[in-house]
Amino acid sequence: MKPISTRRWPLAFVPLVLLLAGPRPAASEGDTGPAYTPARECATCHQTIHTYWSESAHARAATRPSFLDALGAAAGSGADAAAVRRGCVWCHAPTALVTGDWDLARPLTREGVTCDFCHTVADVDLARADHPFDLKPGKVKRGPLEYADSSFHETAYSVLHKASPLLCASCHEHRNALGAPVLSTFSEWSAGPYPARGQTCQECHMPLVPGDSVREGSTARRINLHRAAGGDSASQLQRGLELRIASLDLSGDTAAVQVVVTNSGVGHSAPGGLATTSLVVAVGVETPSGLRNRREVVYRREMRDAGGRPLVTVPDLFLKAASVGEDSRLRQKEARTERFTVPLPGDWRAVVARLEYRDASDPKGGPRTILVAEERRERGR
Repeated sequence: MKPISTRRWPLAFVPLVLLLAGPRPAASEGDTGPAYTPARECATCHQTIHTYWSESAHARAATRPSFLDALGAAAGSGADAAAVRRGCVWCHAPTALVTGDWDLARPLTREGVTCDFCHTVADVDLARADHPFDLKPGKVKRGPLEYADSSFHETAYSVLHKASPLLCASCHEHRNALGAPVLSTFSEWSAGPYPARGQTCQECHMPLVPGDSVREGSTARRINLHRAAGGDSASQLQRGLELRIASLDLSGDTAAVQVVVTNSGVGHSAPGGLATTSLVVAVGVETPSGLRNRREVVYRREMRDAGGRPLVTVPDLFLKAASVGEDSRLRQKEARTERFTVPLPGDWRAVVARLEYRDASDPKGGPRTILVAEERRERGR
């Protein structure tokens, strides 16, 4: 690891606006030990990165209504409420590991997976029972640049941030108290072809894009995309999944359709994440009145409780899951052929195949569906 940089520029080289408004140590708010810096202060210099982060699921991790509803339901489930809350919050608002703000009372905690938390993690040990992080909050900020300098904090090059999946695995790999793999994204990636190729989580979810690492005086012209898009992003899904109609045979008033679906670029099973997500392969017939005679196949992982019953809510997955049921998801580089027989109305215009991503994690809002891909075969062509 590169030694920590302690370089400081003369004041003449520091823009006055940064001296007046640049990052400062955050108020301790009653905490003991080093405080975390709020994201708005990081934005003073790292404006572009902050803008991308503010659009991410990480920035909403502690305030998303579906998370707060699940947190309340889990805490009221009859289990140890304090332990349940801690187990949820340390991933969604990990600064609480230092501040102790398990009730999400402070603005800093409600920033979710915030800048200063990630960039002060020194190491990760997935075997650690309570949490996997080696936390070093303070003046030293760790990142993927080997020769970074700052006038406001010390810097350290970090392999963990540059090219290791462990920082992501900290929260995206989880076994509950019953030993069930509620989240298995990291282990799925580990079992696939990408580790041998040197392709990590960051390469897909935080790719390099044009941009300055700081507002002024930057020597870097490419930055990691801190939007960290996942299954909630149509463009991310479209980069990793493919759909095509392999054959269409018309016979009288029916169509025999073969559709090939491929996990061409997702680094883990698709869909990833919780068992509330699924991929839907659907074929229907377009008519003047809309899509009719829809047939579908669903790819998902099922989690079951100790009695073998399927679980459908987020709190139940974390608290009650005891085993994995059927897992029909697409593995890395897997191509699968599905066959459909669809009745053809007299006024049909086209046979339509669709690949959809469905997320049912929010019981109040209902399932959210994203169209990943669509292919059509027009009548008479």
